[in-house]
Amino acid sequence: MSDCCAPNSTSDLGSTAVLPSFSMRPGVTFPDWSVVTSPVVREALEAMLSSDHVLHRWSGYSAAVDSVRAALLRLYADNDKAPSFAMLAAQAGLTEAALQPLVEELRQRDLVVLRGGQIVGAYPFTNRNTGHRICLDGHDVNAMCAVDALGIGAMLDRDIQITSRCWHCGAPIKVKTRDRGRGLERVEPETAVVWLSVRYEGGCAANSLCSVTAFFCSDDHLAAWRSQRPADEPGFRLSIEEALEAGRAIFGPILVGLQSGVTRADPVSPAVSRSGVRAQNGAGYDLAIIGAGSAGFSAAITAADQGAQVALIGSGTIGGTCTNIGCVPSKTLIRAAETLHNARAAARFAGITADAEVTDWLATVRQKDALVAHMRQTKYVDLLPAYNGIAYQEGPARLVEGGVDVHGKRITADRIIIATGARPMIPSIPGIEAVPYLTSTMALDLQELPASLLVIGGGYIGAELAQMFARAGVKVTLVFRSRLLPEAEPEISVALTTYFGDEGIDVVSGVTYRSIRATATGVALAVERNSRHVTLAAERVLLATGRTPNVEGLSLAENGIALTAKGGIAVDDRMRTTRSGTYAAGDVTGRDQFVYMAAYGAKLAARNALNGDSLRYDNSAMPTIVFTDPQVASVGLTEAGARAAGHKVRVSTIHLDQVPRALAARDTRGLIKLVVEGDTGRLLGAHVLAPEGADSIQTATLAITCGLAVQQLAATIFPYLTTVEGLKLAALSFDKDVAKLSCCAG
Repeated sequence: MSDCCAPNSTSDLGSTAVLPSFSMRPGVTFPDWSVVTSPVVREALEAMLSSDHVLHRWSGYSAAVDSVRAALLRLYADNDKAPSFAMLAAQAGLTEAALQPLVEELRQRDLVVLRGGQIVGAYPFTNRNTGHRICLDGHDVNAMCAVDALGIGAMLDRDIQITSRCWHCGAPIKVKTRDRGRGLERVEPETAVVWLSVRYEGGCAANSLCSVTAFFCSDDHLAAWRSQRPADEPGFRLSIEEALEAGRAIFGPILVGLQSGVTRADPVSPAVSRSGVRAQNGAGYDLAIIGAGSAGFSAAITAADQGAQVALIGSGTIGGTCTNIGCVPSKTLIRAAETLHNARAAARFAGITADAEVTDWLATVRQKDALVAHMRQTKYVDLLPAYNGIAYQEGPARLVEGGVDVHGKRITADRIIIATGARPMIPSIPGIEAVPYLTSTMALDLQELPASLLVIGGGYIGAELAQMFARAGVKVTLVFRSRLLPEAEPEISVALTTYFGDEGIDVVSGVTYRSIRATATGVALAVERNSRHVTLAAERVLLATGRTPNVEGLSLAENGIALTAKGGIAVDDRMRTTRSGTYAAGDVTGRDQFVYMAAYGAKLAARNALNGDSLRYDNSAMPTIVFTDPQVASVGLTEAGARAAGHKVRVSTIHLDQVPRALAARDTRGLIKLVVEGDTGRLLGAHVLAPEGADSIQTATLAITCGLAVQQLAATIFPYLTTVEGLKLAALSFDKDVAKLSCCAG
């Protein structure tokens, strides 16, 4: 690649001067001076790009480095954060050993930012919460600076929404683009402007010009901010239109002329090429699946096992939520924090004292990342070559007549399954857009533990993460509108609230959220509780108020696909949407948002799509687990649910001080509650709060599935000194006082 300045004349500017630029690849020049029409933008870019920073750092790298950079930016855009080396290597079709020197060259050229050996930034993206958040197809990613944010749409060839704030007063600023990121649809407030710094220092744009290239809500506030800065600080005042023009010129060329869509990882290529030939011959696919997470893979494997030709389309990290940002990373960190608690609780045994502390949280997080990368590779990427009928492609997909469009390429398919998952919900609390909040995804990637954390939301995500961070040494306040785990039995909610308090977690229930704001020391949440106004403060805030289905960009309304009141894709009990031949499964439906139910529903959808809609979705014996300590495990109906369904109900509850296993472990926290049909004794529901409750619930699941009566459960032989024996004791307690039974006497 050329390292010289190629002559470019910009006729709109009335100049034939040679402008600083270089050839990135054949037919693509950086920057794209053809989009620059404003004299001030031209002057600003010349001042910024004429430095050694650009001419000697950004130009002249090899095609291999160019390819890795493009793969990195696409993964960043799809996954909210920088990919791991393992993920990037798979995407680029390289070994990690071959990838390392290419990434190091990008770092030396100041195109990538590394910290602790991990990628944490790649212009225009960053892991750091800069206050410039970009909404890409329903998920958020951070931009390095205001101009970087405005250039992302043109780089990715899609419209974006930017949420930022005034660098002087903190007031929210919102920008929405049109024309695939090349024009402005809306700017709020209309008086907003941008300061573009051209002060490049220390070999790192992120720490110099990016740190002060920002939005301001008005020229007055820009002037007030500048009055506090050095008088000779180099930079330019740009309107939002001009800043968009600058962003387009800088980032518009970055991905132009590079292949996109099909993953280049070697293990995937055979499946892609085989089915690609079939599509080229005009045969199309039997089934197209949008989404390559747990539901998508379940549907694809089910269909391929039946001999179908399947197009599996992923947009984001392969493997979806559970493996990458949900179950796997959260449960390994929860277990790590549990070891800390177990050491501190060792004194419950006479003659034993122990203690434990976090010495290197970053090392713990990296170990988690390694596990995630391993499971993603072995349980997803490495599986694809085993299924000749699956063609894996990447890119944002939307429904079109007769199939699916991916990056402008039409994929013809007889049937379609939508399995695009969900993302963290952002609650409508006044001021939230101006606060540097954490989602569950971001919290699991924190490289340093905050001193204090405010967790908003008392569902399973909020409960699990609140306890995890508290055990890691963070001062945690857990706040929510109703009660802890509102879908659990009330007895379980009350008991778990008590146990959280015993561990030092401040549990604040029954509130109304009034507002939230950033402070000099963190965040402050104003709530109303019992007619009193209360302010809760912490260093960081974690939003855990549920998950929102990923339905944006799919052209659902245009294709007659209805949504539920909560925003999920409406499906019937055969997994059919309101459009003939189109099905949906998993979190995108908004119901039963558990990975095993996503896989189950997707398997049904695939079989129905191929075999005539004969199978019905049945969640009557769906087990649910909350990985707090004690764990919460439930299956079937709650007492209130059974009564609402018209059953005559009997219930029995025993506490764990009646279970020998708990006595031997000297940990009697918890209870077991059974709900049965009054006339027949048929088991309707089982609810367990116990340190090992998760591994006990499947016995009750089988009992409900098989229609067993509680008398049959009581007559079943259970091994002694196990938590699951508590189910037998709870069954016996309907007719006996189990406190008066000897060991195994039931």
